Amino acid sequence: MNDINALWYLDGKYHMLYQWGVKNRDAAYASSDDLLHWTDHGLALIGKSSHALAAGAKQNVSGEQIYSGSGIVVSGPVAEKITGSPKSALIAIYTGTKVGTCIAWSNDKGQTWINYDKNPVANPTSGADPRDPCVKWHEPTKKWVMAIYKEGTTFYGSEDLINWVKLSNIKFGFECPDLVELPLDGDLKNMKWVIYDAAGKYLVGHFDGTKFTDENEAKEDLFMDVGPDFYAGQTFFPFTLPQKKYIQLAWMDEWNGGIGEKPWERNATFPVELGLVTRDGKMRVTRTPIAAIKDLYVDPAVQLGKMEVGTDNILKDERSKTFDMTLTIDLKGATAEKIEFKIANVSYQYDIAAQTLIYQGVGKNKFGDKQPPVLRPDSNRILKVRMLVDWSSIEIFSDGGVFSLSQQVAFDPKDDSLSLTAIGGNVKLVNLELHQIKSIWR
Repeated sequence: MNDINALWYLDGKYHMLYQWGVKNRDAAYASSDDLLHWTDHGLALIGKSSHALAAGAKQNVSGEQIYSGSGIVVSGPVAEKITGSPKSALIAIYTGTKVGTCIAWSNDKGQTWINYDKNPVANPTSGADPRDPCVKWHEPTKKWVMAIYKEGTTFYGSEDLINWVKLSNIKFGFECPDLVELPLDGDLKNMKWVIYDAAGKYLVGHFDGTKFTDENEAKEDLFMDVGPDFYAGQTFFPFTLPQKKYIQLAWMDEWNGGIGEKPWERNATFPVELGLVTRDGKMRVTRTPIAAIKDLYVDPAVQLGKMEVGTDNILKDERSKTFDMTLTIDLKGATAEKIEFKIANVSYQYDIAAQTLIYQGVGKNKFGDKQPPVLRPDSNRILKVRMLVDWSSIEIFSDGGVFSLSQQVAFDPKDDSLSLTAIGGNVKLVNLELHQIKSIWR
């Protein structure tokens, strides 16, 4: 799989289009009842250059290839204008290369996809640019807003998804923009808009339906994920979800060559809830794994209380390849130089003095800082870290979700050992809780 292309929720089911293919890209379709267990339905949007045509498939959308886009649910007059029926429809808005911004639709909940016969609806092109339209409903101005990768990010507006008017431009972003509105520090009366690009770099501020204004004015680039494998994140529209929250999925790769896995190639990040908090005088995005992960826990949990961590491995009796672990460490009085956590053959080291996380592959991050990322304890020198680990991936969260790191990892498939030690002295463990995770495939 490649980029997440569209996310919808309709009639109790989550729907996803994702970019599929290496040399020629189509879009495939998957669905889920709970965001944990997904059913893959195979190719959905098939372009003119698809390799699937040789196997008897038929082109059903506009364009040589299908590049990224987004998805919305419509009904009533807007749906009828596009599909011929007022019933609820899934609308995919995507880049059809050599055509432009195009529409495909399904009114049978993703089983059949139909090309809009008057494509393109916007941004006609002879190549692949502009690309990656993100369309969201903007309630205050009662219109659809499109953010697209064009000279940074360009905004368009429409009342019917067919006729679009240019609104403004901001010199920000590289590929696959997404636009979300979040309460700052949980205050529903203080909503802020966030725009972020494929690499997770973001701005926070005000969006009036026409123009985006950055209010953070941060001198450094802000990234919602500092790992080497976060790309093209996208969110469900929250007001259609039972949770009424922004739930995000991203492609777990950043064009760095993968880890040599065959025949499996690439995957998505675990679903997270997006939030916004004030941290060090700036508004910062948070990423938090959805609470439904608890439905995958295997009891009983491994729990360790207060103890000194030194050269002896306190996890020597534990074995796991799929788990959700949270550990809390008190750094006050620590004599150790580093804390080392090992999963099979892979090591993550926390440098206590430098407050950085050291790991193999940090230099692969194409867009972010190629130095070890900063991971600060709280004001009481307490460091709390959460790790989600699968057979070929790790996702690390800290600082209430402000710190997020996603990485594909070539774990030794024959090794399920775990290790937690300190290097150069001791450190205090406050607590550790590790939950084994059930397979979502069996």
